[in-house]
Amino acid sequence: MADPAEDKRPFVLIVSHALSGHLAPMIRIAGALRSWGWDIFFVGPSAHRHRIEAAGAVFLPLPAAADLDDKAYYERPPVAGYASLHWGERVLVDLRAQCLEPLPVQWRCFVDALSALHNQDPGRGVVLLAEAFFYGSLPLFYGGTLPASVPPPLGSVCVSITTPAIRSVDLPPAGYPFPFDSSPEGRARNAQLWERSWARKAQGLTALLDAKMREAGASRSVGEVFLAGANYTCHETILQLGVPGFEYPRSDWPAGFKFAGLVQGTPKSGPPPKEPEFPWWPELVANSALAPSQRKKVVVVAQGTVEINPHDLIIPTMQAFADRTDSVLVVAILGWKDADLTHYGIEVPSNARVADYLSYDAVLAHADAWIHNAGFGAVNHGIANGVPMVVAGEGMDKTENARRVAWSGVGVDLECAKPSAAQVREGVECVLEDEQFARRVQELRKEGEEIDCFGLVHSELLRVMDTKPGITQRGQAQ
Repeated sequence: MADPAEDKRPFVLIVSHALSGHLAPMIRIAGALRSWGWDIFFVGPSAHRHRIEAAGAVFLPLPAAADLDDKAYYERPPVAGYASLHWGERVLVDLRAQCLEPLPVQWRCFVDALSALHNQDPGRGVVLLAEAFFYGSLPLFYGGTLPASVPPPLGSVCVSITTPAIRSVDLPPAGYPFPFDSSPEGRARNAQLWERSWARKAQGLTALLDAKMREAGASRSVGEVFLAGANYTCHETILQLGVPGFEYPRSDWPAGFKFAGLVQGTPKSGPPPKEPEFPWWPELVANSALAPSQRKKVVVVAQGTVEINPHDLIIPTMQAFADRTDSVLVVAILGWKDADLTHYGIEVPSNARVADYLSYDAVLAHADAWIHNAGFGAVNHGIANGVPMVVAGEGMDKTENARRVAWSGVGVDLECAKPSAAQVREGVECVLEDEQFARRVQELRKEGEEIDCFGLVHSELLRVMDTKPGITQRGQAQ
């Protein structure tokens, strides 16, 4: 496909849900596209402005009503008693507060961005690169109107950075505790769960989506239960981050669906990443240089950027191996700059090394086991580095990710969010002693290496630029 002069290419407008786990892969994609000469404009939250600009994108701020800071959100959640709710109830609260309530404000910001880019250069056009859970662009596909002088994007590409929340005959709704079953009996079960259980449970969110779409100016309703996939299938192409071997083999992927590989992992080109500056880092590097029989096993644990109470996973992991000073080194990542364990009243074992914030890829290059709470990004970091996993997570997509870790054979699912030290130790010993886990995660790593993720996104943008498919209108008249 022709690769035209960079100044003739359309602008790329990236929109994304404002949580760190959604932003991080989109920022990596933005940086790669910028290195190939695309002009990138990124609608995002002010808390991540420096990261977006460091990738070479022009930062376009979300208005205050939609400017989500995930650390502040979880420190001051939107409802009383949030922490005591069952994880399934917390998910419903989060979807309402993070995705649907801000939709009209996000839409106005999105329209303003299209207007600004058109005014900057009316001849270049815009390609929309949308992370699936940014609902603010959805009215574009359901009769939302743009200013008369502003043309719609030349086309749109969806990037899915979670397990795909798209309805399938082969799967129950997300979060339901049933194994993958695509048999006729399993499909009958799945249909009942979608139609009799999830439709009722999601009734309020389905109604709220339609109401917020009308408020934004959409003239047609989505016409399906919430989380059935409209935020994906409205786009001509869906690029699913991750590898096929981690995902259940559905029989009904939507048209335009493609696995796009991994954004995680050490870049294959460019200067090598700067080594972390922790005083204990040389110890870790030196351990990796030893003969296998002399090396300590390195166990890395992190809780991500949402559930950051170290008593959930980090402290149990340190305690699990506190008596293995001669054979195990634990690296604990707290997840936020300047975080520490001072206020938690624990003594850090002599074989534990603590980091406030640390590149997963940097440390996983030295790891034998990877313990985390089943965020999709953390799973893919493990796959990209070929490290078997032990996962303990609930909420949002974490339960679905954890089940896939076990189903795909890349690790052990502890089936809880707050395991004991004994549970952690048993899980880690399992993945270290049974070679099938290391073998399987290496197979998935190879799948990822065979897909050029950034090159695929680049090619899709060129295709949209050449074919100009436009925006297809969907939905039902209201």
